Amino acid sequence: MPELDHSSWSTAVDRTSPIRSRRAVSAGLCVVALGACAIVPLRPDDPTRSGVVGAVAAVVIGAAVLLRSAEAIRAASFVGPLVVCFAIGAVGDVPPAVTAVLVSVLPLACLLLAGRPAALRPAAHWLRPGVVTREAPWLGLATVVLSGAALTVWALVVRPEPAEYLRELQRLPLWLAILGIGGFALVNPVWEELLFRGVLLSELAAVWGSWAGVVLQAVLFGVAHFAGFPSGAVGMIMAGSWGFVLGVLRLRSGGVLIPYLVHVTANLAIGTIAVMVLR
Repeated sequence: MPELDHSSWSTAVDRTSPIRSRRAVSAGLCVVALGACAIVPLRPDDPTRSGVVGAVAAVVIGAAVLLRSAEAIRAASFVGPLVVCFAIGAVGDVPPAVTAVLVSVLPLACLLLAGRPAALRPAAHWLRPGVVTREAPWLGLATVVLSGAALTVWALVVRPEPAEYLRELQRLPLWLAILGIGGFALVNPVWEELLFRGVLLSELAAVWGSWAGVVLQAVLFGVAHFAGFPSGAVGMIMAGSWGFVLGVLRLRSGGVLIPYLVHVTANLAIGTIAVMVLR
């Protein structure tokens, strides 16, 4: 049975040459499959979907363990609890705010616990805040401004039906709506950055190379927003492009802090547009 990969993870996302082996291909496929399980939307009115997604995730996690790939096992340690949290939120009809807190805390805790064995110890190397590079502020600002402008145009043209959470905010006084937008903007990017720019980008970068990790996490990020704001094919392209830029910021800065801050700022713009423009 193959040995676990004990290579250093301190510069994993800086690597440009992928590990070339059949096990690396299998490990990367496991990570991608886990990412796909994590982005399937689960609904209270469709418990069957939750069961199917959970079963598929369990099979992929089993494959990761049999493969004995540190990369795939680390991803499984995070994605498995993430899927469980979403399933509990959907099937148990848990309030969205509670589910958001669960998915931001429990998967990370499980990943850190899984990293206690020596072979998996660098489980959260990607939690480093990183450094502010010269281009980071300008690239971040450009991302926020362009995404905000694109979202405004899309909302005015399409006039989509806001999600239930946003409809509730529209019924509140403006100052309370702003507080609600701020809470969403701060919490939601936590688990999204941990999943996409954290686990998926880092583990895929280790087995298939840095740019493969950046591109694939951006694709998954786009697909995850098919039913988001914006939605549909246009929404996927816009979100995927945004995810690519956040991945580049992650790669260039060496940490998750810059992508998180840009994500928070953009979410503030998204929430404000949704509440004000779609009234």
